[in-house]
Amino acid sequence: MKAGRKKSGLAAIGKLLVVLLTITAAALVYLLFQEDGDTFLKAYQPEDQAANISRSFQIDSELFASDLCVVMDQTPPADPLETGAALICNFTDGEVIYNQSAFDRLYPASITKVMTYLVAAGRVDWDETVTVTDTMLDLDPASSVAGLKAGDIIAMKDLFYGLLMVSGNDAAQAIALHVCGTEEEFAELMNETARSLGATGTHFVNAHGLTDEQHYTTAYDIYLIFREALKDSRFVEILSTPLHTAYYTGAGGSQVEKTWSAGQLYATGEVTAPGGFTVIGGKTGTTSAAKNCMVLYSKDGAGKEYISVVLKAPGREALYENLNALFSKSTN
Repeated sequence: MKAGRKKSGLAAIGKLLVVLLTITAAALVYLLFQEDGDTFLKAYQPEDQAANISRSFQIDSELFASDLCVVMDQTPPADPLETGAALICNFTDGEVIYNQSAFDRLYPASITKVMTYLVAAGRVDWDETVTVTDTMLDLDPASSVAGLKAGDIIAMKDLFYGLLMVSGNDAAQAIALHVCGTEEEFAELMNETARSLGATGTHFVNAHGLTDEQHYTTAYDIYLIFREALKDSRFVEILSTPLHTAYYTGAGGSQVEKTWSAGQLYATGEVTAPGGFTVIGGKTGTTSAAKNCMVLYSKDGAGKEYISVVLKAPGREALYENLNALFSKSTN
């Protein structure tokens, strides 16, 4: 009897220890990965994002690959560029070459559309068609559009070209509403994807990037998002295409033919990258609040790959001057 009670007591103590260990582990996980709906890691200020990224890098090897570029030094550069934020990473070697305010939250403008592509591309068939509705075209008439009209029947593939080549806000909204039915549901998918990539300084409310106080990101988060999109060869194909002609059916049944050209000046030849770099492609973004922005994919003469980000450049000319300055820094 006594032996039975002793075993029973030991079993109870064992269960209690298991419960205590479970509670302790849960508390630690909560502290490290507190989730309040908008953040993936523990609540932080923008200047703390580097510490969170570094800690996550050590904790979750699956989330952060060994070749990920991690910004460890937030010391302001001695030679700051005339822009809100700038970053260039050699992601072949996992090296951050230059960073300036990489964790400051800024408006991304149409760079948002990289995430729009990333969310939608894996959820649709490129050959499936979308019928454009008036709701999809409910946008600021002065914003950048691909020229869609209500009643158009267009392939998803062509919407992606219109999204990334001419930065069509109408294409972005058509994609979002086709995938989810509402802008809010699509934005939630965007935020979930951002969190899964460790983009902890980002929050989206729309698929096109028009200014909203709750729609923001960081230069480093753009690097994370763009790096993920580059894993899709179709995305790279769109970025590297100088001209694309879309053929689709108009509202009245007539056939529509529309040719779009790449929107950044490296593609048009108006700007040349220095130091033997070849620009594969990129995504621009411009609004009065975001000013001039771009994320760029390039390679050097040895075939090493780079991602460059410039946010809030004061003008178009300054944007390209800053991008070329980033290239020059990588050769020093």
